[in-house]
Amino acid sequence: MVKNIHIMILLACFWGICFPLNAEPAAKTNSKAAINQTCQSIPEARLRECFSKYLCRHLEKEQSDIIISRFKVIRNRPVPAGEVSIRLFPKGKTKLAGYVRLNAMISVNGIVKNRVQLIAWVDVFESVVCASRDLKRKEIIKNGDVYLERKNISHLRADIIGELNKVIGLMIKHNVKADTCLKGWMLKKSPIVKKGDMVTILAESNGLRVTVPGKVLDKGYSGEIIRVQNAMTKKRLYARVINNLTVKVDF
Repeated sequence: MVKNIHIMILLACFWGICFPLNAEPAAKTNSKAAINQTCQSIPEARLRECFSKYLCRHLEKEQSDIIISRFKVIRNRPVPAGEVSIRLFPKGKTKLAGYVRLNAMISVNGIVKNRVQLIAWVDVFESVVCASRDLKRKEIIKNGDVYLERKNISHLRADIIGELNKVIGLMIKHNVKADTCLKGWMLKKSPIVKKGDMVTILAESNGLRVTVPGKVLDKGYSGEIIRVQNAMTKKRLYARVINNLTVKVDF
């Protein structure tokens, strides 16, 4: 009988010690669950999507024109539970090609809760003007001298040219090899008419078209207004340079 009582006492002590020990991890688990319910993490995939949309919007490109690699997020800490909004803005005067850094302001229910930094290498593809043949110094670019080709511009200078009509009529500053991407610093405006050149003066109004021979009194660039002289009446006029043979009087 006494032996049984001793056994019961030992069992009671044993269970009394074990119950609190088992309850403590449960309390910690409940505490962690409560924390998880009041906080949330912003997935990297969502930040990457925001990064991509920002680039497409500001570069005015389709997603197929942009490749993002080596994407990294810095200081992406949990934020309180609630409705999340993310606003991106550049870090200084950031070029949106090559190595790009953007700041992201994360708000919950309209209140800013965290600021993270998004870093990536960005390859941007677009059509650029290239020389279709070797071009010599002081040569005037004509149709057929250039063509458009889609290239990765991330490693190119910012003054690349993407439209053929922006280089036609310009002068090459120095020799350029065939297939070279043309850049703004390689070109300069060149007068296409010079003082003393003979041109056709064109005038149009209400379907009526009149042409007379004329003499250029000033050097002129394409699209520029210059003085010309009617070779028949000797009257001086202002006309717009159309090409090296024609000027047009605007009414």
